[in-house]
Amino acid sequence: MVENAEIRWEYDVVEVGQTGPKLTIEVTEELIATYAKAVRNPNPDYYPAESGELERLVKLAMPTMIFRVAPLRRPDIAANNGFTALEKASENARQTPFSKCEVRWHSPIQSGDFITSFGHILSKEERRGNKFVTFRVEATNQNDEKVAEYDYTCVFEYAKGQNTRES
Repeated sequence: MVENAEIRWEYDVVEVGQTGPKLTIEVTEELIATYAKAVRNPNPDYYPAESGELERLVKLAMPTMIFRVAPLRRPDIAANNGFTALEKASENARQTPFSKCEVRWHSPIQSGDFITSFGHILSKEERRGNKFVTFRVEATNQNDEKVAEYDYTCVFEYAKGQNTRES
């Protein structure tokens, strides 16, 4: 009997348009404060009032919180299309290093929002023998208004003979 064989999500099987499942995350004051603390932002606007202070609402999130409430989730995109992401492979796992990211914000993220996002393959390209995959993550709020989208590019394969951290 043959076990379920992994099909690695190598560059040659990545296709433009492959999509991952949607994910919805509720933005709460606590989530905003937890994120601000994690990224070491001391701005009191991101934290609830402490004892003895005037009451304040934590309403707006930091713009970079888009990466917390609309995460890339590459392994989910791979799995949704019948593959195993290279970093999750049971044998010879490897990373696909980050190359660049570009974010476009359309409206602020605020407490009370429900952010729904999904990722998909936007493009594949080869430059100087290196093979790149660009993912797009799109995020909307509970009113189906676009909050942000970002493009995230990874190196899936290095040119032959090029040094990598793994060599």
